[in-house]
Amino acid sequence: MTDIDVSVLLVSWNTHDETRDCLNSLPAAIAHELTYEVVAVDNGSRDGSAAMLAGYPRVHLVRNDRNVGFAAAVNQAYRRATGRLILLLNSDVRFHPGALTTMVDFLENRPDAAGVSPLYLNPDGTFQQHYVRLPSFSATLALVTTLRRLPRFRRALHTFQMRGEDFTQPRLLASGSCMLLRRSVLEPHQIFDERFPIYWNDAVLARTLNAAGHDLWMIPDAVVTHSRGASCRLLGPTIRFRHLLGSLVCYLRLTEPGHRLITFRVLVFADYLLRRLVGRPTPIALNDLRAALRGDVGPLPDGDVRDWLVLFSAVGWSTTQPHEALGAAAAAGRRVLFVDPPARHPRWRWTIQPVGPSVWHVTPPTVLPFARRLNLANRLNHRFTAALLRRWLDRHAGARLLLTDDDRSAAVIGRLGEDAVLHAGPNSSLLEPACG
Repeated sequence: MTDIDVSVLLVSWNTHDETRDCLNSLPAAIAHELTYEVVAVDNGSRDGSAAMLAGYPRVHLVRNDRNVGFAAAVNQAYRRATGRLILLLNSDVRFHPGALTTMVDFLENRPDAAGVSPLYLNPDGTFQQHYVRLPSFSATLALVTTLRRLPRFRRALHTFQMRGEDFTQPRLLASGSCMLLRRSVLEPHQIFDERFPIYWNDAVLARTLNAAGHDLWMIPDAVVTHSRGASCRLLGPTIRFRHLLGSLVCYLRLTEPGHRLITFRVLVFADYLLRRLVGRPTPIALNDLRAALRGDVGPLPDGDVRDWLVLFSAVGWSTTQPHEALGAAAAAGRRVLFVDPPARHPRWRWTIQPVGPSVWHVTPPTVLPFARRLNLANRLNHRFTAALLRRWLDRHAGARLLLTDDDRSAAVIGRLGEDAVLHAGPNSSLLEPACG
């Protein structure tokens, strides 16, 4: 019989600070009479996470030389765990004092409960609606298409997202980012289905446990702070959406009849074509969409996953010579793409050249002349540049931040798949809003 009460399964991928804060919150979260261990798997992080984890007591570290995915890493940790209770824990969760003890006590007092999750708060202390139900077919369509604007699909999406529901009392519900489970309800060698490397693996687990008659609970007396998406945002929008959509197709293949899966594929593809027809930005390119609709999520991101800061400037590189400022942005943990304005004369060739360890200089094409005098020509040139940059960025992981000091560059907003827009405006310092 094991002497360990709780085995904490923690996956790390380039979330050094969040992982450190998560580990630091554990001792105050669990009573001294309860024993615990942390089995941490680092998925080839490049931010020093593995070295930091190696220095923590009670942490058994597994180092992967590449990113094997969240589901596979959790299974690696599970096979090394010895506790009678298993805690699935994301690195961006911080426990409030006594929270883990409260979760353990709940399972001890409720032998009918198979697992329990806490109440989530945002970093600012407000309630975080992080809970969802198993999705209906209508909810899956609303999640990834503009059908969410229709009343029926909007209601299905809100039901899936549990909007407006009461979380002040214990209720049947669970969240995979922080869930304490009895080992006895789990398979002996695997928790997550590895066909779902990042998304929907927790939905498959919950569905499997529910089918076996096991109840999962949420209790408001155990409280955590959740930063939400610390690792997922590093994927970048294209990789993130392809994994979300591809795994959703695999989920529907497991849970819905074949004709509904065909309907889903047709409607998602039609939604994509309609967006393109009316000039709306799309989350992924056509080839990626086709692969995702087959259930192919693509390769797992690896290597450098720092944020991209894409700078559209009103003046060119040779004029500004912003080497020191760009170096400061790179030192802040970002990769920088500095994009020159359109040239005075037509130019079809474009280049992206590294000019430093973390800085690239982009010379864009100029499809139409007189771009500096004619607003329409300027907008079209910027949109063409944005389309080429989007294709280039789609092959590189990392969140995207768009910054411009030129109001005429507004035509690119929404066309890079950016996570945030930092519009400094004319006559302002180009880098201070993003890096100051």
